[in-house]
Amino acid sequence: MSNIVLMTRRVASAAATDMMHTSSRTTAPLISSFGNLTINNNISSANTSVTNNKQLNYFSSMATKKSNIVELPPNLKFDPRAKSSPFYGADEVETSRRKKQLQKKVEGQEAAAATTAAEDVENNDDGDDEYTDIEDDVDDEADEERVLYDLSTKADVPRAIPLPKRLHVPVMDFNSGDEVGTFHLSEKTFGCDPVRVDILQRVVVWQRNKKRGKRNAGARTKTISEVSGSGRKVRNQKGGGIARAGHSRPAHWRGGAKAHGPKGNIQDYTTKLNKKVRRMGMRHALSQKLLEGNLVITNDMASNTHKTKVLDEMLNRFDVSGKYGVTALMVDDAHAKEGSEDEAFVHGGVNVNLKVASGNLHKIKVQNQIACNVYDMLKYKKLFLSLEAVRALEARLEK
Repeated sequence: MSNIVLMTRRVASAAATDMMHTSSRTTAPLISSFGNLTINNNISSANTSVTNNKQLNYFSSMATKKSNIVELPPNLKFDPRAKSSPFYGADEVETSRRKKQLQKKVEGQEAAAATTAAEDVENNDDGDDEYTDIEDDVDDEADEERVLYDLSTKADVPRAIPLPKRLHVPVMDFNSGDEVGTFHLSEKTFGCDPVRVDILQRVVVWQRNKKRGKRNAGARTKTISEVSGSGRKVRNQKGGGIARAGHSRPAHWRGGAKAHGPKGNIQDYTTKLNKKVRRMGMRHALSQKLLEGNLVITNDMASNTHKTKVLDEMLNRFDVSGKYGVTALMVDDAHAKEGSEDEAFVHGGVNVNLKVASGNLHKIKVQNQIACNVYDMLKYKKLFLSLEAVRALEARLEK
C-alpha cells in the first residue's frame, strides 16, 4: 500500500516538473503576445475615446440646440410679439414632422371617408354625419399642434462697454442728429464703478425732504382751542338717542377743527446731508446714465426757432418725445458774450428758443447745469448734455 502511494507521489511530482519546464519555454511568446494585445488595446481605446468625444460633442450640441427650443404652453394667453413676452424676438420653429404626420393622417382619413362614402352610396345611406365628425377631429388635431420657439434667435441683451473705453463717447449735432466728433469724459465724474445705489437713495431722500420742508411753509390749521365757537354743551348727555357731544368744535363736525393738520413753521421736514455725499451722488448718477447708454453729448443746444413742432421733430431723431418716445432731461450751460447778437437768445444759461419750444412737451425738461440734480436724472430716461455743460459739471464735481 505504501509503495503505491509513493509511486503516485513521484508521478505527480514529475508531471508538475514537466509543466514547469513547458511553462518556462512558452513564457516569452505568451508575454510578447500579451504585449501585442496591450498595444492593440491602447490603440483601439484611443480610437474609441476620440469617437466617444465626437459623439459627446454631437449630443451636447444637440442637447443645447434642443434646450433653446421652448414650447409655448397652450394655457398662456399672451401675444408672443409683445415685448413683455419671453418669446419676444424668437423665431417660431416649423414642426415639419408633426405637419407630415397630420397630413398623412388627414389623407388616410379622407381615403377612408371616400371609401365609406362609396359604400354608403351603394347602400343608399347618408354619410354626412360621418364626414362632419372626421372634419372636427382633423380640426381638433390641428389646433393641438405644438408651437415651438427657438430662443437662440433672440437678440442679445445689450452689454455695457467696459472702462475706460466707455468714456470715449460720440458728439452729436443737436439739430441734425448726426455724429460730428468724439469726446473723452473725465473718469472721476463719469467713471464711477460700481455705481453706489445707496448713495443715490440718500441724495434723493434728502432732496425730497428739502422740497417738502419748503412746500407750504406757511400752511397752518386751527386746533380745537383756536376754532371759534362756544364751549357750551350742545345737548343732553342722555335720553336723545344720539351720540353724546360736549361742544360744537370737534374735528369730525362741520365747521370744527382740523385734526393733525400742518403747523406752519414749527414743522420742518428737511434733513442734513454732507456736501461731499451730494457731489458723490451726482457723479454716480452721471456714471449710471453713461453705463446704461442713455447719455447723449451734443455740441450745443441752440434752437433756431421757438416752434414746438420743429423741436419735436429734432428730438424724434433721438427717439425722444412724441407719442412713443422716451422722456429726456436736457442740461445746458449757454453763455453769450456781452454785446453779441446771441445775448438776447440766452437766459439763465439756457437757449430761449429751446426753453419756449419745450414748454408744451411734457416728456422734456430743460435746465441749466447748476439746477441739474440726482432726482431729475433718475426720473427721466435719457440725459442730454452739451459740451459746455459737461465741462462745467466736471469742474464743479471734481473739487
